Amino acid sequence: MNPGAFLYKEKLFTEDEILKIASFAKELESSKRSVHSAGGTYSDLKWFQVDLRKDLEFCKTILSELLTSDPELLVFYYLDPGAALHPHRDLTGASMNNRIRFHVPVITNPGVEFVVNGEKIKMSPGDLWCLDTSYVHSVRNDGGESRVHIIVECNINDAIKKRLPGGYKSKFHSFHYALILGVSFIKAIFINSIKNPKYFFEQMGMVYKFIKWRVFKSEKPK
Repeated sequence: MNPGAFLYKEKLFTEDEILKIASFAKELESSKRSVHSAGGTYSDLKWFQVDLRKDLEFCKTILSELLTSDPELLVFYYLDPGAALHPHRDLTGASMNNRIRFHVPVITNPGVEFVVNGEKIKMSPGDLWCLDTSYVHSVRNDGGESRVHIIVECNINDAIKKRLPGGYKSKFHSFHYALILGVSFIKAIFINSIKNPKYFFEQMGMVYKFIKWRVFKSEKPK
């Protein structure tokens, strides 16, 4: 099993249910916004999102399967044709941060290539997949239509924890991930602070907000 991405529930939705969800996603597409802030480094990635309500029937189905009622993220993700996200790791959906991300493919095409932990992952519409974003992952859409997934991020509860890979390999990965984060952060602070002294204070502000959010349960940083 790939510890970075594995099938959590096969055929959570039927083909007819997915067709209805896909139609709904297309209706909302006109209101999509960039995942990244305008003017930022990654704002031109052709990667968009639309927030979803917890009371939507298909959202309730997913949350019930995950035994959670308070997701940190619940959205449609739209990856437009020509979009490519380079290999990277994330913090918000990383198991070491007591967070995990789930995907339900809604619309996809043969031109989508999703790679997690060095392995190509083929996700079928209607299936529920678990993604630990602390593992290196990348995605590109070389097809002719947008790839649309339902994305849920939530805290790891006891039920989810039982399904996650364990053992010494998992512990080593967590240590390696923490080391990478620490070195990358220090390197970025040092290099970018030389170029722009304000960068240091901006990053310290982000760290402060993150600690308030994860440790003291304040509002999620934006």
